[in-house]
Amino acid sequence: MIAQEILYSPISELAKLIKKKKLSPVKLTEEYLSRIEKILPKLNAFVTVTTDLALQQAQQAEKEINAGFYRGPLHGIPYAAKDLFAVKGYPTTWGARPYATQMIDDDATVIKNLRVAGAILLGKSAMSEIAGGPPTATATGACRTPWDTTRWSGGSSSGSGAAVAAALCTFALGTETWGSIITPSSFCGITGLRPTFGRISRAGAMALSWTMDKVGALCHNAADAATVFSVLHGKDERDAMTVQAPFKFAPNKAREKITTFRVGYVKEDYDKWGEPDVAAAFARALEVFTQLGIEVHEVELPDHPYETVAATIIAAEEASAFEPLVRAGKVSGIIDPDRRGELLGAQLITAVDYLRCQRIRTQISHDIAKLFTEYDIILGSSTLQCAPPIDADMNAIFGGGNTIEAVENLVGLPAVSVPCGFNKKKLPIGLKIIGRPFAEADVLEAAHVYQSVTEWHTKRPRL
Repeated sequence: MIAQEILYSPISELAKLIKKKKLSPVKLTEEYLSRIEKILPKLNAFVTVTTDLALQQAQQAEKEINAGFYRGPLHGIPYAAKDLFAVKGYPTTWGARPYATQMIDDDATVIKNLRVAGAILLGKSAMSEIAGGPPTATATGACRTPWDTTRWSGGSSSGSGAAVAAALCTFALGTETWGSIITPSSFCGITGLRPTFGRISRAGAMALSWTMDKVGALCHNAADAATVFSVLHGKDERDAMTVQAPFKFAPNKAREKITTFRVGYVKEDYDKWGEPDVAAAFARALEVFTQLGIEVHEVELPDHPYETVAATIIAAEEASAFEPLVRAGKVSGIIDPDRRGELLGAQLITAVDYLRCQRIRTQISHDIAKLFTEYDIILGSSTLQCAPPIDADMNAIFGGGNTIEAVENLVGLPAVSVPCGFNKKKLPIGLKIIGRPFAEADVLEAAHVYQSVTEWHTKRPRL
């Protein structure tokens, strides 16, 4: 039997053991599958466990490695994929009842890329229905954070966050349109990377908002996120929005590099929208950067209607993506009444309003680009509150504040969320590091340096 601590190990440690043939990919996979079976009822982190496929891929990986054919750091590493990524032979439910039996006869590009890298798919992780809505709005029931199973793990990549935090996989794929990687990373006390828009292919993934959807990874630390990103990023003919841009993660030189960074931070109204403990944790995180010899300055965001623009664009594109569901009269199968209302009401958004928001978005992008001539990275709280109870009023929880989140997603900026503390109820708190477009290396190296001088990312929940 493999010790539980091994299941919490970062990719780098597991990869060394696997490459040296000191750790069997088959045994590692079997241990994760056993742990999933035991813990799944507590968390609802998986929709489908791909047991046969996982064992088949593990056996193939072990055979290849024993024969001297080592594919790289993800060879033999078990992972989970949010259930909006198509996997041939298995349902892709999009977290919603109308799609419970949906079968897509091809793999998403990210699934193909990870197979080529030798990674092992353990299963399809739970998500909010069609990538939105409150905790109860998912076909498999509310997904819970392992830090307190009466509380939400965050949406919409809820299962991916919970699975990594509970050591049900080594890393997990997620997506973000507006907070769906950063939020579960914060609520679950793990590291989540949301790359620049267009960096990772969305081919074979459910479309919510064509101009805002992004694919990323939820991991144990920044170095793991860099490893996964290095395999997934790049141009894909199946996704016309993808771009090819260089990426070089240099952890050994990261501390020297970030001491030259110009760092800004966003001052939030924690008294109105957040928790005092989150404010205190963010202040301590800023102190860590100043102790590294970095000057940190408050950032003033340009004045724009960020939330209104983001909400309008998402609603209009979502209405287009799910028009077949509306035409088929199957919207009643959506659990959350607000989501049903969005799908129906958004059909009435005019082209004039949509295009007006896109024009404002262009000006926002221009202004944010000017801001990033003054700063290399910008810091903020990943979420202003910690994981809420499953039955909490989510409109109240996410009703305001954290304006920078709308900015990031409208412009398509990369960001990473890392653990930076706990509140009095022992729930994790996240720090967000935001960079200019295509600066994934900057945000990940800054996160890596932060994690090298703090221990928050090493803390484990007691299930």
